[in-house]
Amino acid sequence: MHTNQNKIFLSNQEKIFSVSEFLDFLNEILTPCHAIVQGEIGEKINNYPGYSFFNLLDKTGSILKCFTFRNVINALGVKLEPGMEIRVIGYPQIRKNRGEFNFQIERIELVGEGILKKQYEILKKKLEVEGYFDTRFKKPIPKFSRNIGLITSKYGRGAKKDFLTHLGNFGFDVKFYDVRVEGPLAVYDIVEAISWFNQNLPEIDVLVLTRGGGSWESLQPFNSEEVVKAIFSSKVPIICAVGHENDETLADFASDLRASTPTDAAKILTEDWKTAVIRLKEWEKNLPSSCQKLLINVKERIFFSAGNITSSFNDKISMQKRTIENLAQRLNYFFKDYFENFKILQRMFQGNSDKIKNILQDQKSKVEQITQDLIQNETRWQAKVKRLISEEEKKLNLSSPNLKLKQGYTITSDEFGKIIKNPEDLNIDQTIKTKFYQGSVSSKVKKISHH
Repeated sequence: MHTNQNKIFLSNQEKIFSVSEFLDFLNEILTPCHAIVQGEIGEKINNYPGYSFFNLLDKTGSILKCFTFRNVINALGVKLEPGMEIRVIGYPQIRKNRGEFNFQIERIELVGEGILKKQYEILKKKLEVEGYFDTRFKKPIPKFSRNIGLITSKYGRGAKKDFLTHLGNFGFDVKFYDVRVEGPLAVYDIVEAISWFNQNLPEIDVLVLTRGGGSWESLQPFNSEEVVKAIFSSKVPIICAVGHENDETLADFASDLRASTPTDAAKILTEDWKTAVIRLKEWEKNLPSSCQKLLINVKERIFFSAGNITSSFNDKISMQKRTIENLAQRLNYFFKDYFENFKILQRMFQGNSDKIKNILQDQKSKVEQITQDLIQNETRWQAKVKRLISEEEKKLNLSSPNLKLKQGYTITSDEFGKIIKNPEDLNIDQTIKTKFYQGSVSSKVKKISHH
């Protein structure tokens, strides 16, 4: 360790830091030094809307200044009080705006069975009110689950072994994720495991979160708000089998199904498979007699249906025959009336034919007269249009800027091409452009006269 410090010093001994740069340099070294520290909260706790300061003490009189954000304390569920023994997880840091050394707390754990029970009851009520234990949100455990995600420690007191031993030989595919199940870092492991299965193996049928029994302190990760929220947010249903039969953790209440022990969790998952095996054997035994009864029943129904079909078929034929006869009679009446009406229309058309011919001849004569008038007037219209165009062209020439320029007038504009109509719009030393009939000049304003 001494050698590493010398290396850091030698590599930076010629660099001149600003205060801010040096504090940043120190924090880069300190921040990775995560640690777990246990101690007693000092007499004064400085609470602010978003964060808090307090000292952590031990029996030797040593003091560690601590800083934490409000959400870390809220996740604890109980109010921090002077003299309370706690365990904190975080990293050292020098606050640049104060120049003070602080321990940046990321998580707080309580120490002592009494305070842990109090924390348990307070968090339970809070999370229950927020709906994390509501049965409406429980996801059903799939029947005949085959793909199982197992979250526990490989170093536990037989939880993993008990679960796998009682699964039986039903072809389960178990994916194991090793986590710490007690201690300050267990919460991070469990939350990460649940998230990993949801993101990487969404086809998993069910997750089993399990560990053996223990003290209030050892079960503390399963009574944390972070683990409860991770279980609640999981898209994959979760069976929680934590502790012994009488142990009840907040994780149990949040899970989709609670098992009393790891063995009980295995039995729940194998129950459907065992029942299916028994039923298959019963079906196999009763299959011949069941088939015989089914065939007799089908045969009776066929005979009964055959008689009904014949009777029904004859009735339908008679009904269709009567329907066809009625249609034929109606068609005869229809065609008789149709031919009578056709004769009447034929006579009417013949009488009106001469009138139509006379009307068409009259309209033809009118169209010929209109066409002749149009041809005669075409020359007169063309001459009138040419005269109007010539008059408008003369008007345009008279108003043309080029005509004014040809007469000796000029047009002045600024450097952006805007026409200058009033000298008040100009400034001294401003560049202007003067356009003549042939060519233009650029100049600078030296004097402006307003009269």
